[in-house]
Amino acid sequence: MPVDRDHLEDESPMLSVTAGTNAHELLSVLVEHADLGFTAAELAELTDVPAGSVGKTLARLEDRELVEQLDGHWVVADDTVADHVGSLLSLDVIEERYGDDFYGESDEWATDLPDLGEGE
Repeated sequence: MPVDRDHLEDESPMLSVTAGTNAHELLSVLVEHADLGFTAAELAELTDVPAGSVGKTLARLEDRELVEQLDGHWVVADDTVADHVGSLLSLDVIEERYGDDFYGESDEWATDLPDLGEGE
């Protein structure tokens, strides 16, 4: 059976980590400071991730090739940084090119819409 192409393409690594999870919190810190390496203890201090969960979570992220350990310090993988920066740059280009539209500038449009929640 044919499969939609969108389901075959890899998603961005940042999008494949569920927001609000330990993995997301650790990966967010590493992406924000992509030029730095952190020990597991330092990451535990910088985040709300329990110290006992940091190592296990980082190991899972390493298995997914999102982070790597270099000389006892955890860093975000180069591909992850490239994907994240590419996503941010794409959003900046869209905003620069199109800016806010009428819907972003005003709430007035919302008052003119019919209520579609009730069947008539």
